[in-house]
Amino acid sequence: MTTTKKIGWGQALLILLCCRAFGLMTFVPFLSAEYNLSVQMTAVVISSVIQLLLCIPLLIFSKRRPLCSITGFAYEKNRFFGFVFIFICFIFFICETIDSLLSFQIFLGDRFFKTANPYLWLGIFLIIAVYCAVVGIEGIARSSTAVFVILVIMMITMGVTSFRDFDIVNIYVSSPSKTIFSAVIDELAKNNEIVALIFLSKFIPEKLNRTVNGLIIGKVILTLTVLLLIQGVLGDFAMLTDYPFLAVGAYAGVNFLQRADAIYLVVWTMTAVLKTALFICICSGLLEEILPKLRGKAAITAIIIFLVSIPFCKEGTTIAAVYGNNVIVILQIFILFLVPFFVTAFGRVKNEKNITADIDNNNLQQL
Repeated sequence: MTTTKKIGWGQALLILLCCRAFGLMTFVPFLSAEYNLSVQMTAVVISSVIQLLLCIPLLIFSKRRPLCSITGFAYEKNRFFGFVFIFICFIFFICETIDSLLSFQIFLGDRFFKTANPYLWLGIFLIIAVYCAVVGIEGIARSSTAVFVILVIMMITMGVTSFRDFDIVNIYVSSPSKTIFSAVIDELAKNNEIVALIFLSKFIPEKLNRTVNGLIIGKVILTLTVLLLIQGVLGDFAMLTDYPFLAVGAYAGVNFLQRADAIYLVVWTMTAVLKTALFICICSGLLEEILPKLRGKAAITAIIIFLVSIPFCKEGTTIAAVYGNNVIVILQIFILFLVPFFVTAFGRVKNEKNITADIDNNNLQQL
């Protein structure tokens, strides 16, 4: 008899916050003069509210059926629909893993290891991530606590050591321009870690709402802090640098350590491993729901990721850059909102207590 592994709502929160932190470290927040600080901050708030609304059907389902995933329930009710839904989720997390790896690989190649073989790096990185994924969700949850503590220390260190370079004059706010819609779409596309709750919910026995609320609030605080730090320290120079967060780290390291960017690279690597291991673990779990007898699910997932990554790695681009953010957001809405909504509304999802009562009544009738 197999028992479902469990993690606390706080552990799930830290896992997803670490995943979001990785995205913040390797993206360019300021693309043009129109895509300014006020647009970014407005987009962060609006996208967070949208994601909170998208999670409502999942919260209702989880309250009625704790320790049960939407994917598993859908497959149990209708094999064909469940299989299609699990397949879409599998492709989604595969693509997100590839995008994260390629973004990090491009970042390393641009800034640190210009002559390194990208395929060798991807292979070694995936081997490490597979090992972490095989350890299981409980191991990933324990690791996330340590990574989050180190991340907070790094953020505090950056804030304190760059304080003398922080200029309040750089913090100017203008009226959001016509780019606000595209900024919201861009922000939603960068916040795909919340979709992981579709599968993680079955490991959280209670208080999933605290995970969702904490994640939304935490992401807003974390993102706004990074944006204000970048703008306050770099000013308009943030539009000229390719990785502004790294530039802030370099500024912060002037009076702290000579090569502070190397320390931040270690933190970024840990968050990258954590996010990759989580998504591989989710993909393995999805395969488990439809192919329970299949062995080596994590290794198979990693091989698929590596093979699909090769052409994109050769071109030096990502999947998101090819297909655009609109496709990612549509899939996010479909997986996180539409399917849970229809499953909860029309799938005859009974409360766990009612299920237990029905079983007891059946047993009494047999007696």
